[in-house]
Amino acid sequence: MMYKRRYAGRRTASQIERDVMDAVAFIVEEKGISAVTMKEVSRLSKTEMIVLERRYKSDEGLIRAYTSQFDFFLNDHIGLDTEAYESSEAFFSELITRFIDAIHKSKDMQSIMVWEMYENSGLTRKSARRREATLTEFLPQFSKLIDAREIAPEALFAVLAGGLYYVLLRGNRSTFCGIDFSTQAGRQILADTLLTITKKFLQG
Repeated sequence: MMYKRRYAGRRTASQIERDVMDAVAFIVEEKGISAVTMKEVSRLSKTEMIVLERRYKSDEGLIRAYTSQFDFFLNDHIGLDTEAYESSEAFFSELITRFIDAIHKSKDMQSIMVWEMYENSGLTRKSARRREATLTEFLPQFSKLIDAREIAPEALFAVLAGGLYYVLLRGNRSTFCGIDFSTQAGRQILADTLLTITKKFLQG
């Protein structure tokens, strides 16, 4: 992948911001979030260090600005209203399909999740807590469809979401239990299987 600055010549504040975020995204895709520094972003985006320091204060501030763009990722891509569906099964089918599709398509979000899981720092802990806040917004809708006397809805949601994260973040490194989840067919098997499992709880 080649990086190309979006704007040329004298730029507005918003254009500088876009060039900077594009440069960060490029580094993230090529090397991961841990490789993001103001020095490298300055070089790629042709933005003076003093401008970056004034806006972001530090490397950590720059990374925080980048990752905060995705704080409401799940809400934006799979926000659903349970009342709009004829049955809980229809709701879960749409939820699972959208979740899988959204995570698979967003390489930025994949990079953030991998970074949160494997780098233990104050910044990743804050980022993970923000991600937790967005996930918990789904819990009331999810929980009211599950009989809490039989199973903890939070635990079921955690297992489903965590399992989805893992198999989707592995990308095309290899198959997993013989299934290639980087393919459309593999993701469809995943969605169908999760829906079947979930139906068991709903029918129970």
